[in-house]
Amino acid sequence: MKPSILYYSDSMFFAGCENMLANFFNSKDIPESYDVTFVYRYTLEYENGLTKRVSASFEKIPVHIYDHFDLYNLADSIRWKIFHKPVKGIINLLLIKYVYLFVNILNLRKIIRRTKIDILHINNGGYPGAYSAIAMVLAAKLCGIRRIVFVVNNIALGYHSPERWLDYFFDRITIRGVAVFVTGSMYAGHQLHENLGVPQSKITCIHNGIGGRVITETREQVIKRLGIPENRLVFSVIAILEERKGQMYLLRALKQFKDTHGTSAMPFCIIEGTGADEKALKCYVTEQGLENNVLFIPHEMQIFNLINASDFIVLPSIKNEDFPNIILESMSLSKPVIASDFSGIPEQIEHMNSGILVKPKDVSGLMDAIKIIVDSKDLRITLGKNAKMRFDNEFTEKIAIEHYSELYKHLIEEMPL
Repeated sequence: MKPSILYYSDSMFFAGCENMLANFFNSKDIPESYDVTFVYRYTLEYENGLTKRVSASFEKIPVHIYDHFDLYNLADSIRWKIFHKPVKGIINLLLIKYVYLFVNILNLRKIIRRTKIDILHINNGGYPGAYSAIAMVLAAKLCGIRRIVFVVNNIALGYHSPERWLDYFFDRITIRGVAVFVTGSMYAGHQLHENLGVPQSKITCIHNGIGGRVITETREQVIKRLGIPENRLVFSVIAILEERKGQMYLLRALKQFKDTHGTSAMPFCIIEGTGADEKALKCYVTEQGLENNVLFIPHEMQIFNLINASDFIVLPSIKNEDFPNIILESMSLSKPVIASDFSGIPEQIEHMNSGILVKPKDVSGLMDAIKIIVDSKDLRITLGKNAKMRFDNEFTEKIAIEHYSELYKHLIEEMPL
């Protein structure tokens, strides 16, 4: 009889950190070697993303998750912004987060008790990230599950904020209960140790892998569809429109480029995504006269088509990044990437070999990096080729799945039930 794996994820939509789950489910190795069950938070958006990305057939168990962040969102929807923080403060004072944590523990425990589990694999954003991921660990401990793999896809938060102080007790239980914490970068693993005190012996780094996607449009077709001048170099910024993604710093760099080098040398910028900063970004473009050089598109259905149509990709993030999938996706298509030099990004990009690294918030540095890429076609080609070579050697889905398979086998051999 094959050993069994229960995968768990709590996400409102099929986000970037869900990509490895899709790789597991669509691979031959995992379903052939293990009986797979997937428990996940039900939302219509997540269900649609799962159906779109995963074609394999296996047991799926959607569950209702109680989340205090849903109450935060309701607070943010109040018309008068002056009440947003006080309402969130009341939510915190009532300790609703922990009430929900216990309710989720009980509900998840019911699922665990009726499911055969040799390995529990929990996929989380950061830490604490989704608190139901912690609830899943605690529920599994109540059921005697020892082989718990906890994936942390961002940087762990310490206890500087009062909102995290009471989490300390639950974090200690979680850390003791998890067999292995997996991070996508060595940097994230270091922060997990430094910020939470997770023993180094419990942390391993497995870089996320990206599977191939089908290109359904040529560059010319994408350029024509979007109404972009055919004689322009094109770069894309593909990220949610939030402060942490740094799009405003990029726009300032484009303004500086325009003032320093003129519009004739400027590449055309596509900003893909929606989010809280959308209005501010669009206002800046209008105020600075960049309308003929910047195009906002809310959602590209086939994101690989957009990457493929771009001459290069820019990710100007300033915080809360670890090992961005957009960089891997771009490297897989031989696209040079200009990205911020922090967190796990330097583990993806070798400066001036497979891309260009710029300090976060460095407007002049961004402008200079764009100018370097624009001025030299040979450099663009070389960086792109090196990026593809690095991707093939280190970041494919096959390589990532092999590392996880080795981890699973080790747990089964070294941790008898």
